[in-house]
Amino acid sequence: MSIGENIKKKREKIGVSQKTLAEALGIAENTVASWEKGKNIPPSDKAIDMARFFKCSTDEILLEESEREVVDEMKALFRRFSDLPDYVKPMARNIISGMLSSLELEDYFRDLGGPRR
Repeated sequence: MSIGENIKKKREKIGVSQKTLAEALGIAENTVASWEKGKNIPPSDKAIDMARFFKCSTDEILLEESEREVVDEMKALFRRFSDLPDYVKPMARNIISGMLSSLELEDYFRDLGGPRR
């Protein structure tokens, strides 16, 4: 779902008009309409205001559902990482960094047509 579709869905879910949302955000009604049609995207301050108005996160407005799932998964991983004892964190960072470097090299060689022998 696009940003505009997310806004429209949130607005319709709570049963408010474009005019009501526009008034709450201090903008013109046609601005909301242009966001919902995908002609423009809201600036960050208005995305934050909408999140407050809809009582949701800015992610729910700005991201596709599949992107939000990744964000939630990453939040869970960061939470788990922050719960690690401090003496383990450098080792965990090195392991993660090494794995990512390995994957990047694998992609690099794949793009070259495979490793040369």
